[in-house]
Amino acid sequence: MKVEERWGSASFTHTLAEIGWMASLPVLMHLNERATGDPARDWLSAWARRYFIGTNLRVLVLGCGEGWLERAIASWPFVARIDAVDIAAEAVGRAREAAAALGITKIHYDVVDLNHDSLSADSYDVIVAHSILHHVENLERAFDQIERALRHEGVLLVNEYVGPKRFQFSDEVLSIVNELLACFPESLRRSALSGNTYQRKERPSEAEMIANDPSEAVRSDELRIMLAERFTILDQRELGGTLLQHLLYDIVQNFRSADPRERAMVELLCALEGALVDCGAIPSDFAMVAARRRAATMPIHKYDRQLIPRPPEARDVDADPLGFGKCQSRGSRSEGKRALTTFQLRMLRIALSSVRTHRRNLIAESRWRTTLEQMRFRRAGVSGFDWIAARWSAVSDPGLESDRAIGKLLSTMARIGADRLPGP
Repeated sequence: MKVEERWGSASFTHTLAEIGWMASLPVLMHLNERATGDPARDWLSAWARRYFIGTNLRVLVLGCGEGWLERAIASWPFVARIDAVDIAAEAVGRAREAAAALGITKIHYDVVDLNHDSLSADSYDVIVAHSILHHVENLERAFDQIERALRHEGVLLVNEYVGPKRFQFSDEVLSIVNELLACFPESLRRSALSGNTYQRKERPSEAEMIANDPSEAVRSDELRIMLAERFTILDQRELGGTLLQHLLYDIVQNFRSADPRERAMVELLCALEGALVDCGAIPSDFAMVAARRRAATMPIHKYDRQLIPRPPEARDVDADPLGFGKCQSRGSRSEGKRALTTFQLRMLRIALSSVRTHRRNLIAESRWRTTLEQMRFRRAGVSGFDWIAARWSAVSDPGLESDRAIGKLLSTMARIGADRLPGP
């Protein structure tokens, strides 16, 4: 199957959307936080406040697929026209039909192959490239055309896989993925594609990647370098995905966000990956970048559009579980000056919240409850991970398979983090 036929297939793209690592509310909230600092704000609307400069804007969406991104942009009154392009004619056709059904007239569609085709010169105030550039082999031409198509003060927004070419990630990443996978019960390791239970995840060979999709991550490892060489970088956010995309692929659908314990498992994975990326223990395979042509001169900070309100779901907040509660096996009571790290506090909040009968969308982070937790921890005279295990043991039910899985996950995360993360 040709690349354009593969990505034009509705069944393929819909299946991928259901089993890919982002098909999870906790993962999406984690990515929101990585991109915007707020789990309740999506990257697109949050970045629009700063990088959609002025009014009556003309926007180009590269790799539009079935059109969700440009349909979201179309609701913004400061955007006058959107051109949306993709290599897959069938997907473009479905996107065109969806926009017409909603009565959206400001979106104009076309079939474009960034490896060969040209873009209109000096035409766009904003160009958005979302999960498309890592499929482009002729990056030199693609970036030439993007630079040509941007207006003098235009902005390029990139949200992309920038990890190893053809998914040839390291042995260390593969080892961590399989250590974490082993924590889950069989019901959560069941493949949606085959029905089999994963015993371990494998790294695909380059030959397998090419046979499956010759465009997948064809030059992904060069994207950061080429962006920095050709454009002025305004902002860059490290989203992660290094572990999550491979670990959760084809099993993410098993973790129910409405189940507090299963949701907690995914949140713990997100917290661990974020901490490992932030301290440099593993690279970030996904990144968001805002950039401009090198010739642009107007200060970007002059255009700071007001943020849209947070969604109503952001008001659905659980009380902070820290500060009170039992702790098994506290150890000695020697006072110390150590403190739980931000990552360990997040781990503890997630673990303690998992035993609630219902989980709300967000967990509050009370300053005084955090202070009380830190005081109790210092008096315990144990390591940060031992403190988390002791607090978890006091509230968990070892008769529940899910609680045993969380306990195993906490223990494995402690082992993974012991040599890679800073902490008391």
